[in-house]
Amino acid sequence: MSDDVIGRTTKLILFQAQQDHATELVVCGCPGTGAAVCYKVAENWHDWTSPHPELAPAIIREIGKLAAFTKRPCPKEGLIDVPYSGVRVLWVVRMASAGGDCILSPVEQ
Repeated sequence: MSDDVIGRTTKLILFQAQQDHATELVVCGCPGTGAAVCYKVAENWHDWTSPHPELAPAIIREIGKLAAFTKRPCPKEGLIDVPYSGVRVLWVVRMASAGGDCILSPVEQ
């Protein structure tokens, strides 16, 4: 899949989770362990049926680009602040280990 498609998909995921008032968003770093993306709204977890779990590493890389992660070793933390569909998408991103899950928390606007 092209970088452009991964970029658009990643921004759509962040946008939709923010619109749904998610309090946490997780992108699983290990494909084959279930849904690649899930998010929590009011104590209930919701799985995304798409994208396919094997796209999780590419989505995590895109999140790292958006959060301006450096090449330094984990743990990593960053901020995503991008415009999307007329909305400011804001998330704090944390990664405890390379290849691990990417955990995002919304920033209050």
